[in-house]
Amino acid sequence: MSKELSKEQQDELNQLMVQMAEEAISVKLDYEKNVSNLDSGSVVVVHQNSPLLDDENEKLSEVAYSITKKEKEDE
Repeated sequence: MSKELSKEQQDELNQLMVQMAEEAISVKLDYEKNVSNLDSGSVVVVHQNSPLLDDENEKLSEVAYSITKKEKEDE
């Protein structure tokens, strides 16, 4: 098996890189216009089987839930 990419594979990879860069720019601009209200240090995790990945129109708020860290009990 060759470690070199074919021209077709390289073209596809380049198209994907352009799409990813465009999406990153879009996300950055959207964040600048609509600053997140998430607390500092919050993390958003999207599972590989999430419906968010199947439908671009589905909003995170429709399927998300908040997990809060338990407070450490004094002994």
